Amino acid sequence: MTLISENVLQKTQTYAARFSAVEPFRHVVIDGFLRADFCQSLRADFPQFEDRHALNEMGQVGGKAVRMDVRDISEAYRQFDRYLQTPEFLGFVSEVTGIPDLLYDPDYVGGGTHENRHGQGLDAHVDFNYHPRTKWHRRLNLIVYLNEEWDRSWGGELELHSDPWDAANNRTIGVLPIMNTAVIFETNEVSWHGFSEIRMPESHRQTSRKSFAIYLYTRERPADETAPPHATIYVPEMMPLDWQVGRSLDDRDLRELRNRFGRLRTQLRFLYDREKQFGKQIAAMEHAIHEARASQRIELQGYATQPQGAVGLWPDGWVTDTLTATFLPTRKATNLTFLLWAPPQLAGDQELQITISGKTYVQNLSPGARTPVSLPLRAAKGAEINLSIRASRTWIPAGEGSSGDQRKLAYKLLSASMDG
Repeated sequence: MTLISENVLQKTQTYAARFSAVEPFRHVVIDGFLRADFCQSLRADFPQFEDRHALNEMGQVGGKAVRMDVRDISEAYRQFDRYLQTPEFLGFVSEVTGIPDLLYDPDYVGGGTHENRHGQGLDAHVDFNYHPRTKWHRRLNLIVYLNEEWDRSWGGELELHSDPWDAANNRTIGVLPIMNTAVIFETNEVSWHGFSEIRMPESHRQTSRKSFAIYLYTRERPADETAPPHATIYVPEMMPLDWQVGRSLDDRDLRELRNRFGRLRTQLRFLYDREKQFGKQIAAMEHAIHEARASQRIELQGYATQPQGAVGLWPDGWVTDTLTATFLPTRKATNLTFLLWAPPQLAGDQELQITISGKTYVQNLSPGARTPVSLPLRAAKGAEINLSIRASRTWIPAGEGSSGDQRKLAYKLLSASMDG
């Protein structure tokens, strides 16, 4: 069953033109988005505010409740969930935005119903850019407002920012969160948005700001719009620009300052805790890499053991500028053979200085070529064989594009064998 208003569907091309021609970034505001009767059902079934759904980044109960378990709310929300997966809905949004192959998120990460109470605001931010589970690219936010009444003086307007880092020149567009208004906007590294603090009069203090949000994804994204993965990035507000020297602060001003400094401190604490968590994860990964490299053996065919790991060898076969290894033949050894490959990105021939059992050899590898290297030996059973290979050149994969591989690599060890 179609849940978008027929009038809206008939104006798809009009909305598409608006989406692409507005500032500060691509978006469109659609009044009367859903069928009126269905929108009223969503409003009637909107879940009650519960503390367990209102925990902030620090685990404290705040003024915002989020329900991502949309299918557990009511039959109306289950019906809406089913519709959001349909080709009709996804096709409509694709046609409006020009973004093909949109993907619905069954997890509703960060989405679902949002309820914000008096005193709650949302600093300007750009959203996380990859789905945490599927690693899809986040492309669009679609928000439907479910407030039967809302006055501009109450605050809570959605604000789209040009650049909140530059407060003096930042331009904003406001959208009143009134019943059955939908906003669709692109999510990228400049889609700054938030909403002003909700300031309800005493007569409406129990009224809250209600909305439903869904985020849409794609498997791929244009390269010039792709950024490294990041969490939501907030820009806390500065001192009000119109406050000048000599201003006398009243109670409302002090509350405003406390709120702003409170949000700033909360954000700093969150970033501090996240940095500690990242530091712990990085240390664990570095330890795991060290342990893996310390135990990494050359995959050797033939009659020999390796009493310890090879230094300078990565688990994927790449070798750094210096490789050292020790072998113990289990029978008389006469020859050690390698098959090596130098990356074509090297600036010239790779010259290897190879020392084995006290003798030194020089071997050149042509970039992009597979080169067999045969080293003569005279080693008795159990005699220690020490190998050292020093390379004249290295290559960093990250220098070739967007790869995050920062290793200095010299060549790849494709195979190794010891003959008796």
